[in-house]
Amino acid sequence: MIIALRFFSDRRRWNIWWVIGGVAFIFLTVSFYPAIKDQTAFNDFYKDLPEGAKALIGAAGGIELNSPAGYLQSNMFAQLFPIALLIFGIAGGARAIAGAEDDGTLELMLSNPVTRFRLAVERYLSAVAMTLGLGLVLTGALIALSAPFDLLTEGVSALDVLGAGLAATCFGIFHLSLAFVVGAAGGGRSRAFAVSAAVGVGGFILFGIVSGGAIEAARFVTPWWWYLSRNLLAQGLPPESIYVPIALSALLGAVGVWRFRLRDLR
Repeated sequence: MIIALRFFSDRRRWNIWWVIGGVAFIFLTVSFYPAIKDQTAFNDFYKDLPEGAKALIGAAGGIELNSPAGYLQSNMFAQLFPIALLIFGIAGGARAIAGAEDDGTLELMLSNPVTRFRLAVERYLSAVAMTLGLGLVLTGALIALSAPFDLLTEGVSALDVLGAGLAATCFGIFHLSLAFVVGAAGGGRSRAFAVSAAVGVGGFILFGIVSGGAIEAARFVTPWWWYLSRNLLAQGLPPESIYVPIALSALLGAVGVWRFRLRDLR
């Protein structure tokens, strides 16, 4: 696993700053909860929004936004967690092969006694491990910081938060895998990032349209529906939020490795 460890080492400062920024944002967000938890006007502001708009901000399902489940869903699991893990994952997936090819280090690595298969697999798994690590660290920080601000009460347990954090991490890994396969196929880092980001943004828009009652047959096309179709804390974890992105990520990773092995790198 030398290649994987080297990839992790090259990105250690990137990882550290993401952790620091994420934890700081979590602390800032949860610390505001005591100030709004008794404000009924907070719910009145959102109750007349269209269902599609409510879904986009994590306010669907009739869960009051000043409740622990509503507050964590709308501020953490509909915003910070999926967006942060999506961006972090895409950056890692695009960097794994395409980034190394763009900056000329890929040829240097392949000049050593290492196969393309091993290089692609280890760098992909390293990117996945870093995304998983960030997800677990942010989830752990949220659990630790929520308790002092009365957010782990009224039916919201640490296990509920852990499950929601895992779903958000799987969401990020799917987009990572998409960026990886585009980059491994020779698309370049910019294209790998752009394609995966377009899927993320386009899926978010489609999720809002579907949640509003239009073209409902397309709901399973968007990764946001797998992840955000219900309040993860109050209504439970939908199985598709874990199994679908993990299965598709494994498939995309395998395709990326296969395509990289067949390419003419000249």
